[in-house]
Amino acid sequence: MEHPTDYEHFDTSDFIADDHFLQWVRFPTAASDAFWNTWIAAHPHKQAQTAAARAFILGLQFKEELPSQLMINASLERNLDRIAAWEQKQQPVIKEKGPRKIWWWAAAAVVVGSMGLIGRQLLPKPPAKMEYTGLADGVRTVWLPDSSRVILNAKASVFFHANWAANSQREVWLEGEAFFDIKPAAAQAFVVHSGNLDIDVLGTSFNVKKDTAFTNVTLNTGKIKVRFNELPEQPLLLAPGDFVQYAVKKNKVIKKKVNVDLYAVWKDERQQLQNVTLQEMAAYMEDIYGYQVRISSPELARTKLSGGLRVKDEKLLLETLAFALNVKIEKSGDTVFIRPKK
Repeated sequence: MEHPTDYEHFDTSDFIADDHFLQWVRFPTAASDAFWNTWIAAHPHKQAQTAAARAFILGLQFKEELPSQLMINASLERNLDRIAAWEQKQQPVIKEKGPRKIWWWAAAAVVVGSMGLIGRQLLPKPPAKMEYTGLADGVRTVWLPDSSRVILNAKASVFFHANWAANSQREVWLEGEAFFDIKPAAAQAFVVHSGNLDIDVLGTSFNVKKDTAFTNVTLNTGKIKVRFNELPEQPLLLAPGDFVQYAVKKNKVIKKKVNVDLYAVWKDERQQLQNVTLQEMAAYMEDIYGYQVRISSPELARTKLSGGLRVKDEKLLLETLAFALNVKIEKSGDTVFIRPKK
């Protein structure tokens, strides 16, 4: 797919008129996602224009013509003239009841028809809805109408309205796992709905993962408030480094401090880690995969890991740890045993 080289100089109207941009917004593919997400990330000063262009394209609706009062009056006069001509042809009229009745029916039909058009115009139309799904074997970046960024993990999905009014609440519905990087907007609340949790957001970045057993929220920067729809607990205010997990079956909530870099490592597929202990990795695996991790000794648990960690699935993670730390890792059911190689 060829693209012009002067997107740097495009404004909102240029993006709206560009065939490649229009095709991407309306019918995204893996190739167009890769091109535009890379381009927008490399040109952050263009995020506002591209987001505005996307919102405009997604919100396009054909508008019904609203008849003016002049049009209504003209239509009424034409019908009255026709009725008068008809009355002339029917002279002499023995009964006055018929023509008057027809006159009133004709006038009523004009008014009712006009009111119907007006009613259809004034009835509120539901906002356009947008839904994106992560790639089957990789991550996908989605830009929200306010230029906030959402990175979807494989097979995750996010849903939101295409247009956000300046004074309206920004809302997103999530299934699966996603990393959010939210633009601050004092006049607009931002809420993420995930399962039985509602997350109130101030300009911040955080990770949310929802599956059938757990909903996990990890805060990287900023501040968020987590509300529980089916629990009596008060909302929890999270600070950077906080981790909250809601267990669906147990209907239970836990909150603790974690190494947040681990919990969003999937979005870059390869993450540079500094001095992460094996104990921290074990806690991560327990939270994310539901394992019980058994490390053979405290000394081994304090072993630190630095460098590039490629995490695409749990099997690859275990293989990477075994190689990097020169340990033996065995899995039996939901329990993982880690011990030194003999």
